[in-house]
Amino acid sequence: MKISKVAFLMTLLFSFSSPVFSQMDSEQDTIPKIDVETIVVSATRSSSSVNDVPLNIAIISKRQIEENLPLSPVEALQYEPGVTRQSDGGLASTPIIRGLSRERAPVLIDGNPFVGGRIRSYSLIDPFQVERIELVKGPASAFWGSDAVSGLVNIVTRKAESGYGKEFKFGASVYGGFNSVNEMARGRVEIEGRGNGFDFLIGGGLRNANNTMTPDGEIENSQFESQNIDFNIGYSLSENQRIELSGKYFQNDNVGFPGGLGAPGPPRVDRRFAPDTQTAINLAYDAKNVSDKIESIGARVFLKKQDLHIDQITNIYFPMTTNTNRMITAKLDVDVPFMGAKFFSTIRHNEKAKLTVGLDYLREHRIGTHRDLNIKIFNPMGVMVNEINRPFTQIQPDSYSSTIGIFAIEEIQVSEKLNLLLAARFDNVNTSIEDAPFDIPAIAEIYNDDNKSDSDNAFSGNLGIKFKATDDLSLTANVANSFRGTDLFSKYHFTAVGQGFLVPNPDLNPERGVFYELGAKFDNDKISAGVNFYQNFLSDLFVQENITFDSTASVQWQNIGKATMTGVEWNFKVKFGTLSHFFFSGAYINGTNDVTDNPLPQIPALQNWLGIHFRDKQNKFFAQAEALFVGEQTNIAPNEIETPGYTVINLKGGINLHNMIENFPHTKLMLSVTNLADENYRSHVSRGAPGNQNTFMEAGRSLNVGFVTRFGAAVH
Repeated sequence: MKISKVAFLMTLLFSFSSPVFSQMDSEQDTIPKIDVETIVVSATRSSSSVNDVPLNIAIISKRQIEENLPLSPVEALQYEPGVTRQSDGGLASTPIIRGLSRERAPVLIDGNPFVGGRIRSYSLIDPFQVERIELVKGPASAFWGSDAVSGLVNIVTRKAESGYGKEFKFGASVYGGFNSVNEMARGRVEIEGRGNGFDFLIGGGLRNANNTMTPDGEIENSQFESQNIDFNIGYSLSENQRIELSGKYFQNDNVGFPGGLGAPGPPRVDRRFAPDTQTAINLAYDAKNVSDKIESIGARVFLKKQDLHIDQITNIYFPMTTNTNRMITAKLDVDVPFMGAKFFSTIRHNEKAKLTVGLDYLREHRIGTHRDLNIKIFNPMGVMVNEINRPFTQIQPDSYSSTIGIFAIEEIQVSEKLNLLLAARFDNVNTSIEDAPFDIPAIAEIYNDDNKSDSDNAFSGNLGIKFKATDDLSLTANVANSFRGTDLFSKYHFTAVGQGFLVPNPDLNPERGVFYELGAKFDNDKISAGVNFYQNFLSDLFVQENITFDSTASVQWQNIGKATMTGVEWNFKVKFGTLSHFFFSGAYINGTNDVTDNPLPQIPALQNWLGIHFRDKQNKFFAQAEALFVGEQTNIAPNEIETPGYTVINLKGGINLHNMIENFPHTKLMLSVTNLADENYRSHVSRGAPGNQNTFMEAGRSLNVGFVTRFGAAVH
């Protein structure tokens, strides 16, 4: 049934394509092209060349995303040194950047914050929709504000070409894929056009999977179903001005949650997101090269809402038996609407200096959890002796957060060899929670008139230097500070966890950090090599600590005094032929609680990627063999267990039919085998292990296929 939905989607578009696309402009590029690197990024809030910016920035291109066949953007990011994929099993995974969790590396969609998703953020993004991913490694609070403690991810989605001064032209794209490890079938179709000043792209997709298989057996409750639709409509007032209206509806349903809190384990919990939806609408205006002095002006207004419905069944057993004592069935609604706006402008002082200034505003409303509860109580013989029903009602108060930030970023080319970047930002973060309701009376006693609202101010700065020692060798140095405002979930959220509680902490203070990084990069026609060393000195880091609350074993987010992250990253690439290369990259990260001198939790083990990529000079086909080497992790936090090292081998390949067959539509076919040796392994940072009772292994061997076909105006 799941596969048939995707097949129907594909068939529908192909049947539609025959009469429509026969009328399209059939021009095809006669010379094969390959986007080796996207050189202009917006990480500094202005359009700058990645070769000139003294920040550690990586670009994952559309070609790389398509050819790696990622389940979500996280799998596309995992090849970058310093990035580790943290799995929650099934659909949910997030990146750990330089040893710090997802909450310290915000994800942006076209420069707009993605709020309220936490573990779900990346699962609500279709990688087929992505044009490129911009990854900033290192604190970016001076550019983007709260949470950018270890870096940030900006996902740029696809849009049609500008229609200014062009005749109207239609196009379409079709995407499809299948993964054997979880029988996942997925597809997406897009229709786009441009001309007479207008441009549009409308797309929709499906993505459905069964439980994931491992060499140790299947991961129970890791299935998911997904559907989405999105649009991007633009009008160019002139060659350098464009107004854009975009929106999306994304729904994940029947999403199993096998890892983390509330996952299968003692007591056994069956938890599903059913459904998890995101709706968004965005209005944008951009003007470029407005005058000799004004390089650009931009404005954004966006509204988003995330609605999460959780179905959860918890079985609590009699001591030392497998007989059920209580069966607790809960249906939870967690809704988070938020809105934001921003204005920014880049002003040229001269040909070698420019200043970007701007204002950001964000408001989040976390609607208190609503719950429908049924409790069945059994005797030791398995006979139900009592039943309790509590109707659907709100069990937590509403909470609110608003942030306003102003920033200024100066980029200066001091000489042909020296570039400087100076950034400064001020943020004000206000949080508050309403007086009622509190389903757990003991939780209500935590709050008083002094801790139900809070206001935090933060100043952030960044100084970056890039020195081109020779035509091939450049040296960089960065000094920055960062902060993470107290988010509503960590500060106010509470729930039952096992037989205890996740206890809120309204007295939680913002995290703050001071950071420096030194880097060197050598790049010529044959060899590209780089190394970066950094340290991140953190204070008041949020860590989930074990506590006793209301006479039960519970957990709470608390500030630890000080912590230090130290890391080294390296990458090496040797080109051969026209488009082929060997590659080797990796990272070592160490995190220490400076108060106790213990290691921090969830620190990735030593990791290296090694591989060879072959592509013929006409870009007709490619093949890649790669291996991920992960060392054992023995430097562990007190509540963790050691994890052994492992090696994962992947094989990938594909053909570009449009470069092989004259006048053939732009078509790529991709094939890969991941975890070729069917390695049975568990990542140290997976949510299921270590640090709690819920463990699961990573996915086993999988045969993956995919294709992309583009027609008409979509070929660009």
